[in-house]
Amino acid sequence: MDWVMASDATNQLLNGVLIQMSRSLLQYASEASMWVRAESVSAAGKLESVAQRQRDAVGRLARLLDNRDVAVDFGSFPTEYTDLQFLALKSLVSGLINGQRKICEAAQGVLIRLQSGGDTEAVAVLGEILAGQQAIESELVSLGSTL
Repeated sequence: MDWVMASDATNQLLNGVLIQMSRSLLQYASEASMWVRAESVSAAGKLESVAQRQRDAVGRLARLLDNRDVAVDFGSFPTEYTDLQFLALKSLVSGLINGQRKICEAAQGVLIRLQSGGDTEAVAVLGEILAGQQAIESELVSLGSTL
């Protein structure tokens, strides 16, 4: 019985990370209309590329949870994002970086908890996802320096 509870708790933690990624400012920005100067079109392309990588990570976590017969909750975007239409990409960069940093911190915290719980499959998947999210954070910082 304790294993079932621990497994439910583990799955809830994983779903929490999934929600943070799937409803991040990065995902919202990739779906919203942003204003980009002609010389920054490649930056918008990079943003879409990292957003796609994050969506792939969400899909990977969703598959893990689905394979465990867990009803996956994708959450909803925060209401404060609704005012962020038709903004310049440059004005969103600091928010994108801060949001990504929070995702990495949350995933790191969950990973530490999972490592002590013995769920090796979840540890392996989340460890790889965390590395990918940290790379996205670095790319967003780099992107911000070019705008």
